[in-house]
Amino acid sequence: MKKVAILNFQYTTKNYGAVLQAAALEHTCRKLGHEAWHLDYIGKPRFSLKSEVGQLLRKLGLRRTPKAQRVANKKTFERFRNGFIKRTQRIQSPREFSAIASEFDAAIVGSDQVWRPAFAIDALAFFLGYVPQGIDRIAYAASFGTASWEQIENTVLTEAVRRELKLFKAISCREDSGVEICKDVFGVEAAHVLDPLLLVDGQFFHNILGKSSRKSSANLIYYKLDSSPEFVQDLEVISSDFGSDAVNIYFKNSNVLAFNEVPDWLTMILDAEVVITDSFHCICLALRFGKEVIFCPNEKRGRTRLDSLFRMFDIELEQLAIDLKTPMFKLVGHGDINAILEKQRLKSIEFLSEALNG
Repeated sequence: MKKVAILNFQYTTKNYGAVLQAAALEHTCRKLGHEAWHLDYIGKPRFSLKSEVGQLLRKLGLRRTPKAQRVANKKTFERFRNGFIKRTQRIQSPREFSAIASEFDAAIVGSDQVWRPAFAIDALAFFLGYVPQGIDRIAYAASFGTASWEQIENTVLTEAVRRELKLFKAISCREDSGVEICKDVFGVEAAHVLDPLLLVDGQFFHNILGKSSRKSSANLIYYKLDSSPEFVQDLEVISSDFGSDAVNIYFKNSNVLAFNEVPDWLTMILDAEVVITDSFHCICLALRFGKEVIFCPNEKRGRTRLDSLFRMFDIELEQLAIDLKTPMFKLVGHGDINAILEKQRLKSIEFLSEALNG
């Protein structure tokens, strides 16, 4: 048995997929016989002249402070972490990161868009740059988020990342494009593996679903990370076409804006017939649970990870035959999704097992 440290975006305050995939990777490491902990590190925001000027203008009253979206139950995701994610103490600095990482036999970075500097507050940390020598470095389903290395013009960061990746024992990416970036930009080999939410066994979901307090279900649900007035209008059209109201599973149906608890969110996907979403992880879960999926492309969040997923499962996008203001597509599988999933799961488990045990 090895003591394994995991680093990803488990610290989110609003993203269901991020906490679920983190718990899924931890669960898988434990199923393989190892002790697993998440390194509780966020990092400090990078200095930005633009942001500093913006703060100064707001202090002087020359720029309006953005109105934050107030959500009543900010502790929703913390409650899930307390039940399903084992964390180290909060790490405050790179030096502390190194000291705590030195207590482990191996460090895994992944999954999610951990290798996208625009999302990772401390990019070097997410390439395991603070992990001391002598500890196995592993990337499991790490994602660059886009089809190319966004920091190619930043030669200092690119060279630093190249040096760190050369020190890894084993590297895998969630997207086929990530495998190419590793080879073409950084000169390292990488495997193509499943996201942790497609990797875990049924027991993982059973444990979480058992904590749900949901008493009713909806046939048509939606989970939209970035909504718009046009999308809301389109929902009415889709609801009419399906003969069922579309239920928002992001927030509770209440007088105050409040997140659904994570087990409740998962339960609503399991109980639904049709899922409308722009979320990668929501699509993964809907496909795994055998649901009909209506996909809303969201270029802002990155399309590459979804295109890679669709290629892996031989899924085609079929435009809905109704008049909408925003593009929406039905996912049509041309192969046996369960058979493909089982084959990819065995391959992915083998990669992780060999990386930890070899």
